[in-house]
Amino acid sequence: MMYTRYATGAELSSGRRVLEIACGGGNGLGLVASHARLLIGGDFSSSLLEAAQAHYGARFPLVRFSADAVPLRNATIDVVLFFEASYYVRDMSAGFAEIARVVRPGGTVLFVNANPERPDFIASPHSAHYHTADEFRTALGALEFDVSVQGAFPVDPPASDPVARFKAVAIGLIRQLIERIGLVPATLRGRARLKRIVYGRLSELPPELPPRFAPVEPRIAQGVGPVRGFKVLYVSAVKRPV
Repeated sequence: MMYTRYATGAELSSGRRVLEIACGGGNGLGLVASHARLLIGGDFSSSLLEAAQAHYGARFPLVRFSADAVPLRNATIDVVLFFEASYYVRDMSAGFAEIARVVRPGGTVLFVNANPERPDFIASPHSAHYHTADEFRTALGALEFDVSVQGAFPVDPPASDPVARFKAVAIGLIRQLIERIGLVPATLRGRARLKRIVYGRLSELPPELPPRFAPVEPRIAQGVGPVRGFKVLYVSAVKRPV
């Protein structure tokens, strides 16, 4: 999932000025930087930025800031990437406004988020709000963006693979049970342990994702209305010219 979103973001960033909000430890920054004309990474967590800085050094600037107060001038960025983190922002209305402010007309913002409308969705205990596809459409549309939504990683495997479908149903039921009885861990380490129990052995992520690290999964266009059949939302929004 991580490689697909960064490979998509890197392709979108080719030759452009790019800001990644909530870049975390920077696993995908190198992949994006290999395509972008200019890249700035930012996160609210000092410890995560320090980890990214330790790996990347001076290859591109890394800045500490909150998504609702971006320290850049108006209309200076061609592409904003915001992956799996907008639901932690307490005032995402201000975050949307800040993104609209720093993106130039014709520029693009790409959100990639867990889909809260999937049947077995589990929210992070530290989250503020997970936007649905239509909530993204409404919020960004009001800020003069043309919005398109894609779904990725189907909830149900194809009917031609009954074993995979059985596993998917079983895991979905386990996920729902864990949430209903209040066993969702509050820490990332605890969530990792739980994932090992449910999914088995987890792959270790390198500090910098190399090209072709994993397959790039397809993304399927979604119309207006609830998105039930995909685990992940890809929300792409282009700022209308003045």
